[in-house]
Amino acid sequence: MSEFSKGFKSRRPNKSFYDPAFASGWWVYGTLILSWSLDLLPLSHLPYFPSFLVLTLVFWTIHQPQRIYYWLAFLFGLLTDADTGAVFGQHALTYCMVVFFTELMSVRLSWLSSIAQSISLIPIFYIPAILLTIEAFCFGNGFGPWSVFAQGLLSVVFWPAWCWLLARRWVPNYGA
Repeated sequence: MSEFSKGFKSRRPNKSFYDPAFASGWWVYGTLILSWSLDLLPLSHLPYFPSFLVLTLVFWTIHQPQRIYYWLAFLFGLLTDADTGAVFGQHALTYCMVVFFTELMSVRLSWLSSIAQSISLIPIFYIPAILLTIEAFCFGNGFGPWSVFAQGLLSVVFWPAWCWLLARRWVPNYGA
């Protein structure tokens, strides 16, 4: 966690029972693995398909910044690079940048509703498209298709539903 956001940990808004700040480590890391496996689907490499791993990294960086580490984002980036056949470290840099900039905004974002968060997160959802375009240009592939910028817009649209899904913790009801 950056020095900027350390002093504001105790100033979190009062939320309901479904507050993701109380999620267990199993739920946090399980959803990260699940979202990475969703990114392994053949459809996920289409430009009109949001990156669920980016959505999940952003969500848990806002609500559980003590559990999301840069090495974790880097590891998932290397795994994504191995899956897509991209230059090794390309997605790792992208995911680390996403986690860093989300961490800078996490205190302010924790006070907003999921719809207001989606509007505030527009620049963060466009970081992967911008960085991948710059990296493709640097490696001599030209600017690439401009349709990759549709992922940022789709991430904004999917954000409220993804927040609702991740905030629900399916714990067994032993009392019933």
